[in-house]
Amino acid sequence: MKLLGALLFIVALINTLLLTFGFRDFSLQLMTMFLFTVLGLPLSTYLFLSSGPKDNSIKTDDDECEVIGRFCIESK
Repeated sequence: MKLLGALLFIVALINTLLLTFGFRDFSLQLMTMFLFTVLGLPLSTYLFLSSGPKDNSIKTDDDECEVIGRFCIESK
């Protein structure tokens, strides 16, 4: 899985490099665009996914939890 991630990163980096500098001369503006894209897309994806709604499946109200008869603790 780690090898697949590394290969995907290399292919994506080459793809971004070709999209940025294809048919154009090298310039500072294009280099800035390339660096912003390479750093911005993964960072924005991480921030978007980490700020999603949290799972609130654990109930804290004692009135809603019906545990009577569900547990059996016997000492022998």
